[in-house]
Amino acid sequence: MLKSVLKLFLASILVLAIFAGVFSYEIFSAGQKIFSGGEKTSIVKQLSDLIFDPVEKLQGEDDNRINILLLGIGGEKHNGGELTDTIMIASIKPQEKEAALLSIPRDMYVQIPGTNINTKINAIKSYGDKSKEKNGMELITLVAEEISGLDIQYYAQLDFQGFTKIIDDLGGIDVYLESDINDPSYPNFNNGYDPFYISKGQHLLDGAVALKVARSRHSKMGDFDRIQRQQAIIKSAKQEVFEKYEKFDILALKEILNSLGDHLKTNVQLKELPRFYKLAKEIKNHKITAEALDTKKYLNRNYVGLGYTVEAKDKSYGKIKELSENIFDLEISEERKALIQAEGASIEIQNGTGSLDLANRVAQDLEEFGYKIINSTNIVPPDFSGVIIYNNSEKLKPFTLEFLKEKFNAVIMEGLDDNSGKADFVIVLGKGF
Repeated sequence: MLKSVLKLFLASILVLAIFAGVFSYEIFSAGQKIFSGGEKTSIVKQLSDLIFDPVEKLQGEDDNRINILLLGIGGEKHNGGELTDTIMIASIKPQEKEAALLSIPRDMYVQIPGTNINTKINAIKSYGDKSKEKNGMELITLVAEEISGLDIQYYAQLDFQGFTKIIDDLGGIDVYLESDINDPSYPNFNNGYDPFYISKGQHLLDGAVALKVARSRHSKMGDFDRIQRQQAIIKSAKQEVFEKYEKFDILALKEILNSLGDHLKTNVQLKELPRFYKLAKEIKNHKITAEALDTKKYLNRNYVGLGYTVEAKDKSYGKIKELSENIFDLEISEERKALIQAEGASIEIQNGTGSLDLANRVAQDLEEFGYKIINSTNIVPPDFSGVIIYNNSEKLKPFTLEFLKEKFNAVIMEGLDDNSGKADFVIVLGKGF
């Protein structure tokens, strides 16, 4: 009897050891591809640190400003796949639980550090990668730091295949489009065209369509419209990520790494991931500021042949650096604030997130803008992600509606049948908010 029990025990230990070995190898294999940048620490050591010694503070956290350079590239099977199609600086203020996105147009004309060569910023990394003396990621980080005046501690580069896979793995993302996209010259993989059309309004986008929405430049404002859509996609994807992965654990890590192993590059260390996850989850979408360098305040447009480039109005980037430094403290214009306050809107907040104090915290944020909060309450979690705003105002209050939609990245619906509080707008906070 004892021998049988011992054999069963040893067999169980063997099965667990094999499972753990395969499991660890999968994480090891994917991790080697993703976490190859930054400090030269072996992936085995990083895994050990992740489990036994995760970091308590990230770089920049002591200064209450963590900056991450986000890059999107085409990757394999895409023409110009080595060019950086998307360039953003994401900043986090841990103490205030706030974040900001600053988008840099890919057509911005800049000088390559250490050379006399000027080119579009989207070609900087490719130039460095092809050079024997330069490092592409270091070069584009230097340029982003020069433009913004920020110390950028981290970077993350994702290719189109990885982007598509993330969205599909999340089950799609909800995005509101401000206008139709009608792009007859959207590129395909064979130097031809794949005409793309999608109407304005709310859409559930799969990975392939989300990529087209993020990339298409065929609109009135071209790249600047595209930047706004990219920022909306990031906010929506964030909501879905934290709904799917309610906590950071080894199983979630394995799934993410296996999904993105060939498509993501970063200098973030494995041991830093739990802290990043905690900080990002604490930041709600109405606490994310999104700005872009535009041709009104910061850039001049220069036409070259059939295309164009944009250059800083101030060659020292003074205005852009001021924007970067103060992006968390930007206020809406006095004119817009007056229009909003003149509407005198009343608001009800329904919190279905499960975080019991969130309704009151959101109410306090909105009261700072002069809104009248007539009710804030917790409700049974609804079956949707993000935020829905029900418009109950008998008289249209467009300035308030536009402001709330932007602030919460919200879906707008017609008024509730049962609006007992008689609020002009009912904000319902759903899963993932």
